[in-house]
Amino acid sequence: MKTKKLFLSSLILITACNSSTSSTSSPPTSPPQVSYDFSNSTNLSIPINSDKQKYKVLLFGNSHISGLEQIIEKLITIGLPEKSIELTSASSQLYLKERLYDGSSLNTLQNTDWTHVIFQAQKYSQSGTVDYPIDGTKKWLQLTKEQNATPILFPEHPQQGNAVEGIMVHNIHTRIAEQESSCVAPIGLTWNEALMLKPTLQLHNADGNHASMVGRFLSSLVFYEVITGSSADLLPYIESIDLDVESQDFLGQIASQIIAENPACQY
Repeated sequence: MKTKKLFLSSLILITACNSSTSSTSSPPTSPPQVSYDFSNSTNLSIPINSDKQKYKVLLFGNSHISGLEQIIEKLITIGLPEKSIELTSASSQLYLKERLYDGSSLNTLQNTDWTHVIFQAQKYSQSGTVDYPIDGTKKWLQLTKEQNATPILFPEHPQQGNAVEGIMVHNIHTRIAEQESSCVAPIGLTWNEALMLKPTLQLHNADGNHASMVGRFLSSLVFYEVITGSSADLLPYIESIDLDVESQDFLGQIASQIIAENPACQY
């Protein structure tokens, strides 16, 4: 009798172990995939939100949006004290098309009534030899306009010593905006002009790729004018920005000049 009980116990134990092993080795269930019709473009007109009393701005991009949030907020608070500003930075290492399939990115866009959404991280070839698809970025612009928010494309500034890259990236984004209406912030063109007039400006970090504090300030001046419609050239001197009066005035003039020559928003 004891032998029979021992045999049954062993059989139960073996069965339980085999069941556990089988369960662990089964392939994980794949999450449901979101499907987009990239050919279905409504191409709505650009919502005009510059006259809003409260700006709610979302920055969508990778490491190149780092540090912009605080400066843009400061510029709007000082330049337009009668208005309020709320900025959110949603950083990711994914390119814009890849982020369409990232649930958290889509939720961030759709769960708040943004007035403006800034998009950076359209994939491009630094050599200019590869033409990467732009359909993902166009879909983001469509989704943004459907929420009555103003989409703003952020062509990255050029890497140090490569002014041609700034022009190339700007042209990629203007082509996107021609197919799916959007504002295009002329970041690269503004950097090129500033460096042409003052080559000693330290707009880049030591890596020659990311922006220094001065570079972030210049880019923020561009976004200030694109978001508000107010001239960056008319901003007062801001003591809390670690730049002298002359430098702040110069960069404000350059930002407004380039936007005048290359209007960001074709309403």
